[in-house]
Amino acid sequence: MQEFDEDFYAILGVDQEAPPEEIRKAYLRLAKKLHPDRFPNDAEQRATAQTEFAKVTRAHDIVGDAQRRSEYDTLRELKKNRTPVQSEAGDASDSTEPSAKQRKDTIRMMPSRDSQGAAEDENINIKWANKHVSRADDLFRRKKFQEAETAMKEAIRLVPQEPKYHNKLAEIYIARGWKTLAMTEVQAALRVNPKDNEAKVLEAKIRALTKTAEQSKAKSGFLTQVKNLFSKKKS
Repeated sequence: MQEFDEDFYAILGVDQEAPPEEIRKAYLRLAKKLHPDRFPNDAEQRATAQTEFAKVTRAHDIVGDAQRRSEYDTLRELKKNRTPVQSEAGDASDSTEPSAKQRKDTIRMMPSRDSQGAAEDENINIKWANKHVSRADDLFRRKKFQEAETAMKEAIRLVPQEPKYHNKLAEIYIARGWKTLAMTEVQAALRVNPKDNEAKVLEAKIRALTKTAEQSKAKSGFLTQVKNLFSKKKS
């Protein structure tokens, strides 16, 4: 599973044996340091922060949850211990024994157990991820956004390199008014596929929403100042 190639403990800067409280504190410290909103006027730093913030958030989603952490640790250990198939020596007295070159060619053409196992893992992951997506769609239609978010995170956990999953989670974040997190997911989709049209549309939508919110805030602040000015004149 590609996801388990990442060392989430290293991303958070903690040991694999770290207690939950230490993991939580490490996440909060990094999330505060890397939050994209800290760089409103620097597009390059903001983009970098979004990338790192997404990594830290995903790491905490996995190892910050007891059940997911246990599954993550188990699968990492299984992957670490998995070894490729090695050819077994035949009976030296067998006159029909293939030559060394024939054995080498045969072994080279056979998929290793690692390759077969990885393909099986991927197929299983996609199957379960799609079930989570279907559930998320249903929950989203019923405006159960928090549960829909959880379902999409499960899909992404299983298949992190699927742009449409990140886009779907971005839509959920937009519905919840969480534009920064939505942009983080859109950027994740574009890292996988820079030409993803859905991600580009969502990116433009989020930028427009952010601009509208900023204009509304500025207008509100101006009206408040005018109101205060008139209040002072009356007094």
